[in-house]
Amino acid sequence: MAKFTSTRRTFLAGTAGLAAASLLPFRALASSDTVVTVSSPWASNQPFQKVVDAYNAKKTGVSVVNRMDGDYQDMATKALASIASGRPPEMMITGWKFGYFARRTLGARDLTEIDATRAEEIIGQFKPNVRPLVTIDDALIGLPWAMSTPVTWINMDLWREAGLDDNIPLDVSHAWLMEQAARIDKALGGKNHPTYRSALDLSNNEWTSQAYIQNAGGFILDGDKLVCDSAEAIEGMTRFAEPVRAELWSNMDYRAQQKAMFAGNIAIVTTSSTRAAPAAKADIEFKDVMFPSIDGKRNMNSGGNFLAVYARDEELAKASLDFLAFCASKEGQEIWSEVGYLNTSVHDIARGPLQDASYAQLEAGLTPETIWPGARGLEGQDVWRQWVARILDGEIQPAEGLARAKDDLARLVAD
Repeated sequence: MAKFTSTRRTFLAGTAGLAAASLLPFRALASSDTVVTVSSPWASNQPFQKVVDAYNAKKTGVSVVNRMDGDYQDMATKALASIASGRPPEMMITGWKFGYFARRTLGARDLTEIDATRAEEIIGQFKPNVRPLVTIDDALIGLPWAMSTPVTWINMDLWREAGLDDNIPLDVSHAWLMEQAARIDKALGGKNHPTYRSALDLSNNEWTSQAYIQNAGGFILDGDKLVCDSAEAIEGMTRFAEPVRAELWSNMDYRAQQKAMFAGNIAIVTTSSTRAAPAAKADIEFKDVMFPSIDGKRNMNSGGNFLAVYARDEELAKASLDFLAFCASKEGQEIWSEVGYLNTSVHDIARGPLQDASYAQLEAGLTPETIWPGARGLEGQDVWRQWVARILDGEIQPAEGLARAKDDLARLVAD
């Protein structure tokens, strides 16, 4: 692993000096292991632990500990408390959606200020189009670790039972989805089927609703400006709610939806492309197709997380960069690829099964998921979800619901 250096020179790929430096172990600078703890959403039985174990086996002088701290919001909340008490985490898996919050409130480090040469070496292992996702306020605040995008999963067992054609296009539309869902429900509905319960589930969260809005030509946020009440956003939300109004979508939370999908309860699900790995191993046959376009338009968003450094101690910060360098390497990326996230690195890594749709969307270009600004931005996703749920439940029409969502969000992002 690479020797740490305090130089701030611009990285020059292929220079002899950098090549030589990259062969020196961290142990050359440390008499005993420096321990770096990573706050993560993954337990010790998940592939991220394999990345940690592979790095620790190299005995570089840095030992990494993976600590499961809950979901993205749980981790960010715990980090805020620990920072307030003067004990920031050394590193944290941070959701894309909390990029502003990570930099402006939690104080995620600019990697180039820790070691400019090393930071450029690390980010250079990734495709240039993902660098902006980890650049906040002109600071490089992390390694683009995990990227996914919402796609459409079709239960082929239910599809065939409904008598539909196996010749399914990769590029599907909302109108097509509605037509097929209606046919499935007509064939399998009535609660007589042993597993079938719903034709559709579009995932009621900020992610898939954002995709519908963007595919209609709108946005939730345009930079720091809230634009979720635009005509385009209203059109997208109206389409998003359409299958609920047609009684084709039984709305449920994310965890319940995942269980229902693999229990054979739902014929068509739009959700994360990371379902590829479990879908490939399931007893049910699934097919992945693209997220539905609207009137032939698609402007897809991405989701996932980045590995950020929060350590204030410079030795710990540089030790964290050493681990990031391994994560960015082909070895680290190959281990991580078991999860089913999109490969955003420059390394040639074989695709897994059921990833045609997600890579088609990646190649077409992906925007970030909504990144909530403001010191209270952490609350933004909950406010958004609540208003989306009220629209889907029919409590309020899309135009009014989005206008009121904008008012509530404006109070948060302004703080």
